[in-house]
Amino acid sequence: MSSKDQYIFSNPTAGKSKLKRGIYFGLTVLIWLALSIPHLLAQTEFTEIRFDQKNAEKRAKYFVTGKVTQLETGEPISGVSIHIDGFFAGNNTDNIGQYVLSLDSGRHRIVFRQFGKRPVHYLIQLFGDGQLDIELVNLDFELEAFTVEAEERDRNIRSPITGVTKMNINDIKLVPAFMGEPDVFNVLQSMPGVTSVGEGSAGMNIRGGQADQNLIMMNETIVLSNSHALGFLSSFNGDALQNFTLYKGAVPSYFGGRSSSALNIEMRKGNKENWKGSASLGTALSKIMVEGPIVPEKTSMIFASRLSNANWLLDKAKEVDVQNSKINFHDIYLGVNHQFSPKNSLDFNLLNTGDYFRFSDQFGFEWDNLVGSLTSRNLLTDDLSLVGMVAYGSFNNGFFEPSTIDPSKIENGLYYFQGKITGLLTLEKVDINFGAEGIQYHMRPEFLRPLTSESGIEAETVQKERGMEYAPFISADWNPTENLSFSGGIRYSNYVQQGPDSIFRYEEGVPISRLTITGVDFIESGKVVKYNGFEPRFSFRWTFDKVNSIKGGYSVMNQYLQTISNATGPTPIDLWQLSTTYIKPQRSHNASLGFFRNFKEDEWSTSLEGFYRTTANQLEYRDFADLFLNPHIETELIQGEGLAYGAELLIQKNSGGITGWLAYTFSRSLIRTISEFPEIQVNQGNWFATNFDKPHNISLVTNFHIGRGRTFNTNINFSSGRPVTGLSSNYVIGGIFVPNFGNRNEFRIPNYFRIDFSYLTNGFVRTWDDKINFSVYNLTGRRNAYSVFFQREGRGQRLVPYQISILGSAFPSFTYTVSFGK
Repeated sequence: MSSKDQYIFSNPTAGKSKLKRGIYFGLTVLIWLALSIPHLLAQTEFTEIRFDQKNAEKRAKYFVTGKVTQLETGEPISGVSIHIDGFFAGNNTDNIGQYVLSLDSGRHRIVFRQFGKRPVHYLIQLFGDGQLDIELVNLDFELEAFTVEAEERDRNIRSPITGVTKMNINDIKLVPAFMGEPDVFNVLQSMPGVTSVGEGSAGMNIRGGQADQNLIMMNETIVLSNSHALGFLSSFNGDALQNFTLYKGAVPSYFGGRSSSALNIEMRKGNKENWKGSASLGTALSKIMVEGPIVPEKTSMIFASRLSNANWLLDKAKEVDVQNSKINFHDIYLGVNHQFSPKNSLDFNLLNTGDYFRFSDQFGFEWDNLVGSLTSRNLLTDDLSLVGMVAYGSFNNGFFEPSTIDPSKIENGLYYFQGKITGLLTLEKVDINFGAEGIQYHMRPEFLRPLTSESGIEAETVQKERGMEYAPFISADWNPTENLSFSGGIRYSNYVQQGPDSIFRYEEGVPISRLTITGVDFIESGKVVKYNGFEPRFSFRWTFDKVNSIKGGYSVMNQYLQTISNATGPTPIDLWQLSTTYIKPQRSHNASLGFFRNFKEDEWSTSLEGFYRTTANQLEYRDFADLFLNPHIETELIQGEGLAYGAELLIQKNSGGITGWLAYTFSRSLIRTISEFPEIQVNQGNWFATNFDKPHNISLVTNFHIGRGRTFNTNINFSSGRPVTGLSSNYVIGGIFVPNFGNRNEFRIPNYFRIDFSYLTNGFVRTWDDKINFSVYNLTGRRNAYSVFFQREGRGQRLVPYQISILGSAFPSFTYTVSFGK
């Protein structure tokens, strides 16, 4: 919970403490030395095999089928992941161990993996249909350290797209996290190019972009609210999660609607053969997961739920305000998969989340989220597949103040319908993706309500907009040679704001404000305003030997839905705002170039990437903006242009007794407002740092594999302090102290430093399949500053700064999990 300390301001050029720098550097060097201790790893060997189809017409694609069994017993193994040419695309063996792959003719590397078993590698020359049966053996946990990999270790060399981060749940579990819960966003923030404003702030900032510029999806369905506990925890239950893919470079043309990045989180399908599950009890949350066949070999389901139980920890706090606070959250996930035939399936996914937070009797938030989707997957011919998806989403939030003279509550939200159809045509050397996507947004009215019957607040309502976004798209992946590949596409996005809406008219020749309104036009239905634009996407990969490659990309993206906030970082009560007559859509240009090199048979992988990004029509706020319950919100906003650039370094150890990565990012994120009226310009129209501009970010993640399912894990984070607007001086006029604030975001809060730790091991009962997770978030108990505020010093009138720490102490957690079923 939050705490405050008196704070002395310094600007970014002020000297840093040599002692602190020495401590940070020493810790980093010690753990980096441990990470660098050489460990022997057997060289990966590929078994070569060739399939030919004689006396038949050549085809662009062929089928590989087979069955995976356990060597010792001959029993089939379900859920074995199959990695093709360095990628995992959701291919798994079914409940009886069988699999079917449709692959282009030519050369492929295929790897079969399952946790706790030795992976099997094949190099296949595919010029005809073939059958390949696999036998897996258990790993000897006593004799060999192992790593379960989300994809081939040289994927960073061979992948055609730059700026892609992909990871599965087994990797996520090894990164220490708040409450000891495996968390997607926690892992992402330890990777290069991904940061956040600070603790207690929802959302991520990717390559200098705002949090709302990231497209976040669950199985390609849009998710607008994706965090619990004010941003400390994501809404996606790790027990139901399969993997995630983040595109922060060249985003494929089949993803759109945001101007920075795209994150797709894939959820697991339920087991089609046996019922099984797990139950966990922890100091901060409890959870349960159940999966199994509804109709054997045809229909399966998976159900996962989490519930917080952290309030007893607040009761142990020393501060009275924290003791009187409450934090509750839950999430429920349900997935149902039906297999009509080997070529046709139907998936249903449902995610429901809810949060409640109250800080003493001063203020509070509550928000809930519902996302449901239905997806049909069909293989029409050997060369053509089609995926259709329809979805519904709803998000509601509220902010309440129970202790004021007139207690009140503000509510807002939206709901939306999404439809998407995607086709994949595979030719001899070219794969073509094509389709279209449409989203209908309905913004709910904004309400102000009295909390009690004695409150003097009068109910107030402000109507909000609705709009339609739609886009056809097409892309092609071309591999002219083994060492050269191209990926290009185009998306033509369209947006129409629809009535009803009230369009205010303003006096010409002066800045728009509530004082310059000259009239209003009411549009009952139909088009209010329309925007559109082409979005080209392009990337390439040149591999000039087996361990070196260069990749680059360029993309243009439009964004018609943005958030408006009166806080430093994203909060649950941020307003989602559609583009209107006065609020233009964002349009970004994104370029990146990277060099990738692996060492020691891919045991080590490294990359160095640079990026440059410009954004038009990025929102900024006028001084003292009034954002809530404002029917003419454009009078409080000013649009400008954004600029972000930087470089990312990643050094990753993929195998051995010690694994992990070191990530360093240098980035700048700047903005300047554009207006013909100097009086409303921010910082006189000059470039200034955004709220999330943190030039230096370092993360060091280490996983020590001890054997027998035991791992010792650490996560060290350092980042520059983010910008704030500070008090530059106090002066006296007639005996009254008058504060003088500097330019917006002229100063910075102290640097951020945090160490997390976790220990994963088997449980107490040998006959059970039980696990223990002990973790400590913020091991050193450092009081990292989140923000700075000003208040009068004692009885005097002089304003002095104080810093706010959201979680200024170590936060230990313990989770015990028991799995049942086979």
